[in-house]
Amino acid sequence: MANGAPTRSRVRRYRARVNSNDRTPKSSAFAAALLSILLPGLGQAYQRRWRAALRFATPLFLLGAGFAGIYVADGLAGLLGLLLSPLGLSAAGILNILAALWRAAAATEAWRQGLTRGSGVRATLLSSVALASTLAVGLSIHLLVGGYVSTASALVGGIFSGAEEGDGQGGATPPSWDGTERLNVLLIGVDQRQGETSFNTDTLIVASVDPVKGSVSMFSIPRDTVDVPVPASAQALYGATYNNKINSYYSSAKANSDTFPNGPAAALRELLSELYGIRIDYSVMVNFSGFKQIVDTLGGIRITTKNPIVDETYPAGVGHLRRIRMPVGVRTMDGQEALIFARSRYGSSDFGRAERQQQVIAAVRAQTDVEAIAANLPALASTLQDAIKSDFPQGDLPRLLELLGRVDASNLKSIVFAPPVYQTVGADERGYIIVPDVEKIRRAILAAFAAEPTPDEVEEQSVEREAARIWVLNGTGRPGEAGAFAARLIQAGLEATAPSGITPPEIGLLQTRLTVYNGAALRVPVTLALIERLMGIRAVEIDDPSVTVDIQIITGADLSTLNE
Repeated sequence: MANGAPTRSRVRRYRARVNSNDRTPKSSAFAAALLSILLPGLGQAYQRRWRAALRFATPLFLLGAGFAGIYVADGLAGLLGLLLSPLGLSAAGILNILAALWRAAAATEAWRQGLTRGSGVRATLLSSVALASTLAVGLSIHLLVGGYVSTASALVGGIFSGAEEGDGQGGATPPSWDGTERLNVLLIGVDQRQGETSFNTDTLIVASVDPVKGSVSMFSIPRDTVDVPVPASAQALYGATYNNKINSYYSSAKANSDTFPNGPAAALRELLSELYGIRIDYSVMVNFSGFKQIVDTLGGIRITTKNPIVDETYPAGVGHLRRIRMPVGVRTMDGQEALIFARSRYGSSDFGRAERQQQVIAAVRAQTDVEAIAANLPALASTLQDAIKSDFPQGDLPRLLELLGRVDASNLKSIVFAPPVYQTVGADERGYIIVPDVEKIRRAILAAFAAEPTPDEVEEQSVEREAARIWVLNGTGRPGEAGAFAARLIQAGLEATAPSGITPPEIGLLQTRLTVYNGAALRVPVTLALIERLMGIRAVEIDDPSVTVDIQIITGADLSTLNE
């Protein structure tokens, strides 16, 4: 018996170790809470509580999958458009609050399950403080998101609410655009300087977008244009034509609210519709002073100065003038320079000024994408609210952003309806005036629409402009294969060569390789997309400074079967 007691004791200790090894290892309550605040369900998985992990992770996974599906189907522009609609902004705010509560619940549940029996008061108190700190830090993300949602809501509501009471742009909302017809928008440039309480609309540009072709036409009417035909609704006030200069029509309409109950912007839109013979759907008013901050926030724009600008009397604040010199050439302009470029009146004609304004608008559109706007949203918000007003319905923003994402900035036509082709110069008691040839202007607009290139023509122009360097190398060893495929690419409008004396590092390839080098995918996107479509394969991007071409194709055994 004496010898058996130590043996039984060793057996009990061995069984205790075995049982201990079979149990789930103890987990830290704080670690579990931290993991679940990072991603609901992750702390429960850390505790090996798989059902609880799945329960907390599933809702956010489904929400993320929904957003990813919208992004894949409609791109970033479509996703942002949905989020910036009235329903989308409301839903985003509610979902942000629910997500914060869900993360807090997941973290708290993981923490409670991680507490062990017999934990001392001191240990439990320290763990509670750690949990509270974790929740505070984790949930601060939702406060940040809530701030973004609030900023976006105020921004979108401020811009697309028409205008604030008293500025006169508001009125009845125009009929909703269906997203498929040509969209015509009047851009009203307000050159309002500091200290001024009234202003003329010196910039009047109608931008016409074809959703099918992705093309844009811009038409400018000089500010000194007179005798513009008036729509029937305003003829009781003005007669058949508006005899004053067109840049004063906005202020006149604002002063005659009985005749123009929908506001001066709608009145100006109807006037130009009458002049051009086209329907103008919406209007956007831009204050050029606020435009300066917009350009600065977006990092400037690259502009080609085609003619030197010399202005000896450029306004530099109330009672001050400055000398302006801008030589010919390409330069990156900050907001102040872009504003001077767009508004300088002297040293060139008013028609040259209108052309420069169109050039600035085109540059901003070409060099600003949806990602840049999203990245700079907080800084842009207050500036945009003050600088831009529009009567475009907020509920149609998804379609508008989707359209902007499809617009080809290179497929743009600009016409300034200037003398002597479209107007006649004169002078009378009104001062310097120009009188429009209405029929010639209308015919020019119809011709511009009819002459817009087809999508194939646009692609061809873009490929020619990109001038990508393309090599085709023989990766199979079959005689003449590289040259024959290069000839096929040339027939498709590409400048491809099959250089002799250059062989790929591997021979006997089974699969054709398409490689784009050193960031050329951003420089020659249209060319690359055409090649990928012709070949039916995707390109691989590689950085290799020793390679001097943009795109390289190495033929494989599957070349004859590609994209059949």
